[in-house]
Amino acid sequence: MSWSLVKRGLELCEEDQQATKSRKVEKKVTAGKASRHQREKKAAKQRKIGEQRQQEVKDLFSSQKQVTSALERYRQNVPKDRTLDNIKLLKKIDKKRTPKEYVEKVVSQHTKQLDRRGGVRELPQSQGKKKPEETSVFSDEDFEKLNKEWLKLY
Repeated sequence: MSWSLVKRGLELCEEDQQATKSRKVEKKVTAGKASRHQREKKAAKQRKIGEQRQQEVKDLFSSQKQVTSALERYRQNVPKDRTLDNIKLLKKIDKKRTPKEYVEKVVSQHTKQLDRRGGVRELPQSQGKKKPEETSVFSDEDFEKLNKEWLKLY
């Protein structure tokens, strides 16, 4: 009984091998008869792959040719000095000053907003009024003595 099972297994394997061979033969026959569209598509794909390889080689050699010195790379990466350009622009702005009436409007609006928010703003004192003189507990003689003492230490 076991011999018959082995025999049957071998027959099944042979059938499978013959079936795969026949499938391969069918594929070869149909592969040889590829349509015009398929051949063109395959040729285009091959051309594209070839162009990509050429581009890679070209990029590789072009990067090797362009050896730049560290000084040149530094010069390329250094930010440009735009001081003179900025000064020119500031001079232009200075020439085109806004009229006083606009400035006063802006300042008044700003003070109104501060008042609404509850902020207290001291208005600049007019030039006619004098500031009260600051008084000190120390006299000039005291300051002179202090200076002399400090000078002695050094």
